[in-house]
Amino acid sequence: DTEDTDALHRALVENVLCGLDVNRTAVQLAACNLTLGAPTVDYRRMNLLTLKHGPQPDGGVRAGSLDILGTSDRGDSLHALIRPLGTMAGLAAHQIDGAADAEFPLRGLDLVLMNPPFTNNRQRNRQFGRDTVRRMQRHELAIRDAVEESDEEVAGVINANSVGTFFTPLAERLLDHGRGCLAKVVPVTACVSASGLPERKYLASRFHIERIVTSHDPRRISFSENTGIHECLIIARRRQAAGRPPTDFVSLRRIPATPDEALEAADAIIRGSCGRWGRVTRWPEHRVRVGNWTPAQWFDATLADAALEIEESPMLEPLLRRYEVGPAGQRIRDTYQAGDEHSAGALQLFWSISSDLRRSLTGTPEAWRRPKYGKEALAARYWEKRSSVLVAERYDTVSGRLTALWTSEPSVGSGWTPILVSDMQRARALAVWWNSTPALILLLNQRTRKLTYPKWSLAQLRQVRIPTPDNRGWDGLADAWEKVRHVEFLPIREAERCEARRVIDEAAAAALGVSAETVAGWRAMLAAEPTVTNRRVGKAG
Repeated sequence: DTEDTDALHRALVENVLCGLDVNRTAVQLAACNLTLGAPTVDYRRMNLLTLKHGPQPDGGVRAGSLDILGTSDRGDSLHALIRPLGTMAGLAAHQIDGAADAEFPLRGLDLVLMNPPFTNNRQRNRQFGRDTVRRMQRHELAIRDAVEESDEEVAGVINANSVGTFFTPLAERLLDHGRGCLAKVVPVTACVSASGLPERKYLASRFHIERIVTSHDPRRISFSENTGIHECLIIARRRQAAGRPPTDFVSLRRIPATPDEALEAADAIIRGSCGRWGRVTRWPEHRVRVGNWTPAQWFDATLADAALEIEESPMLEPLLRRYEVGPAGQRIRDTYQAGDEHSAGALQLFWSISSDLRRSLTGTPEAWRRPKYGKEALAARYWEKRSSVLVAERYDTVSGRLTALWTSEPSVGSGWTPILVSDMQRARALAVWWNSTPALILLLNQRTRKLTYPKWSLAQLRQVRIPTPDNRGWDGLADAWEKVRHVEFLPIREAERCEARRVIDEAAAAALGVSAETVAGWRAMLAAEPTVTNRRVGKAG
């Protein structure tokens, strides 16, 4: 009887919903919230359990939810992993785990909702002593090895440095193999990073990736509380591999603020059009299957299509085919220390990436640094790799101006990495290309850390496409350098009124073999991205 809402609520809480957490307070508060709609709910039948985590009285250690990966195989009772709750003033939640009929099925679940921890293991377990941390790490590695032994496709999915990677194979085991559905909150960068590729491919092999919903609301970039990273919601459903439809990438212009708004947004998404909530892009299944989930990071996923077009252009090739990149900024920071021009062995290096300092293509090293004691030989080897063209290792998408510099004083840097180019004209042209809209799209299509402050590894920089050696566009790029080398570059959000960007984009279009209008369109789309403007996108319609 749907009119009897108390009875319906009680049936859901007692017979349908079940939950796990290592945090006792979280479980107790969840129990309290679940009774708000039906005060007659029997706590003794509420299936909310707190799992053991950390050192145990018997001298062993537990890994919380991760232990289920072993338990479900052995067919043991989950109650072996449960931590008894103590009382909490004002709540009867201490009864929950003590109820003999409380349960959490270890197989055949219809739906799993999860928000795994993303914290690095060293930070996650910092409340424990060094010996305990080592024992917990060994315990988690043993769980990983056991899972990989029973399921070869899991190999490479679980990263021992991140507990969050355990949760995808965990969900796969818990869910019904015919109709199970998974909803999982993850950092957006997990959809694009190289380290996350094995997990993406594994998930796509076991499920149809139905939707990926991303917040592009600068005022609320996450679905979780107390986090400063961009997040998305992955919705994956069991489905035969043959004939899987495309994946819907949903870009929310803002996060719903109330339950009513959440229902309205969900209904719009299910209908296939977000309406006032944002936009939907359909991404082919063959791309999703191989781990290309790049639309998640763009509000206008047309830019993900543009990135593919640029990457696949026969007029371009990966940087690593032609030039050596490095040393990385971290190597320089480990080797050099602060000094002045009178210090022994002092050199001028590129240290700051400040947009106040870096305004035009032509740069000058500003920091005096000297080798650290005992690292003089290493510093000398790094100095041999100095160059007249340096590219940024990290970038502020909101205020940043340049992603590459040319200098008449070859050097190395902290935030800037040299590309070893012997030909001076080619070095100038390369600096121009690296600041063009096509190169920016390639760089921002492989963001790590934060979407608004990406950092690129040497491996990522080496894969950025540049014109092939016989590309006639090199001369045009060199000519563009002559025109704009001292012209101020404006941040990307102001690209439409930046003369320097217009000039270099015309040269980049010729090198790419597309029209100047095409690149100008990409530039306009890039300038309107919320991660660039730091503003919400205007309402649709």
